[in-house]
Amino acid sequence: MRSLLLAAALLAPVARAQTGAPAPAAAAASASADWRRADLSAAQKDALAASGYRLEADGRVLDPTTLGALSSDEFSSALTRLGLGAQQSALERLRLLLAKDDPTPADRAAIAALRGSLPDDVAKAVDAGAAAADLRALADRDLSRIAAYFDAARSPQQRVLDAAPVALGAPGPRTPLPYFDPAERALGDSLRAAAVRTLGRDPVGREVLARLNGPDGKPVLPPIVVENSPDGAAADYNYARRALVVDVETLRASIVGGAPAPQRAALRAKLSSRSDLISYADSHPDSLAAFAAQNDALLAHELTHAWQDRRDPVMQEMARGALPPALIIDDEVEAWTVKNLYVASRLKNDPRASLDPNELADFASMAAGRAAWQFELQQRYQAAAPDAMNLGTVADMQALRVARTRARTASTADEQASKSLDLLMQTRAQREVQSARTAQEARLTALGRDADAASAQAPRLLAEHFLAAADDAANPTERAANLQQAERFARASGDAGLLARVQARQRKTP
Repeated sequence: MRSLLLAAALLAPVARAQTGAPAPAAAAASASADWRRADLSAAQKDALAASGYRLEADGRVLDPTTLGALSSDEFSSALTRLGLGAQQSALERLRLLLAKDDPTPADRAAIAALRGSLPDDVAKAVDAGAAAADLRALADRDLSRIAAYFDAARSPQQRVLDAAPVALGAPGPRTPLPYFDPAERALGDSLRAAAVRTLGRDPVGREVLARLNGPDGKPVLPPIVVENSPDGAAADYNYARRALVVDVETLRASIVGGAPAPQRAALRAKLSSRSDLISYADSHPDSLAAFAAQNDALLAHELTHAWQDRRDPVMQEMARGALPPALIIDDEVEAWTVKNLYVASRLKNDPRASLDPNELADFASMAAGRAAWQFELQQRYQAAAPDAMNLGTVADMQALRVARTRARTASTADEQASKSLDLLMQTRAQREVQSARTAQEARLTALGRDADAASAQAPRLLAEHFLAAADDAANPTERAANLQQAERFARASGDAGLLARVQARQRKTP
């Protein structure tokens, strides 16, 4: 699951000139937007896609709700809204880090990481080494301005809808809609079927799927869309859209790589456009089966995020604005652990299982020391994404949000009604995130025991895998490399018989 703020933060410069609470743009008629003239970066395009907008090759920007092309004014409004949303999230995180008058070095490092997402006045104050009290005053002022922008855009009817709890369990309504035409819907359905078939061959894979079962007892996977991914992630669950996004280039590379070598260049040229790729994949289901098989561990990871989204209300409360958006580290730890349990199960049931080398390396890393592996995982996310945090931090940020709403002046009857509905929404979301935190702590403790059991078996499983790979190697160099890995893990397993088998195979190798 990718950080939405990390991408959306790069839209903030578009909106900085309007931080002083501009009025929401009216739906005035104007020429159709052309995103090609906006000089958007790859990350800006990603942020728009994360919110469901489709950037067409001819320059049109399709709206995820109406499926129609945005006008220039509507496109400008969307950029402003996304940019201000990123600033609001960064300011709320900053406000929490400034709870003390003397921030720690770790707090200051976290503040520096937020700099690119902050309004200009706050960013300059951070650069100048302003005191915590001065930064708090600036942050509070800008938060009030941004809140006024979003408050002005919310109707009384929307406030009533937002005050209602999130419905859990079923996939539920998806906003924005993930599909823009029948061809990509057909491709999404085929990819979902391929994922079910692939994961369904393994016991842990079947557990992952069973968590997504619908009323008929069969798994109901989230919609799958094929879009460009600037960071090249093969697949990524997007909670704002409740959809699994598959990278265009990763799918293209998988299809081309499955063709005979002499045909690959011509096939890649044939599949140069997204529409041509979708059309080809729709008519070649075997290519989708191969993609699912190559990315099965990743699918187990991302579908765990889909389960988390249905299991707990937190992600949907973030998507609707009731909670600050975050890349939840607790959920990432769970998804990575489930993925490694899937890898262990594949190896246990078939030493010759074809698994991505990076997934094997991560499984070995977890097995070598789960505490160190988990710490490194957390550090990696925190370094990559300013909104990567645990559920406890989300709860602390929500407490500050509730306090600001309680302190909000409400003079008229309409203002009082709006304030009451906002408090109802925010305090409910606060209870939900606290409940999710407690449940996730217990879940991760139990999952840790399963991970420790798998880790104990890992050296033997990996030794058997590399020993089998050596037997299947295409050349002496590949065979020797696999035997070296097999020996390493056989020694770590403490199984003298296994080590003897590996060494005997090494002596037979030229």
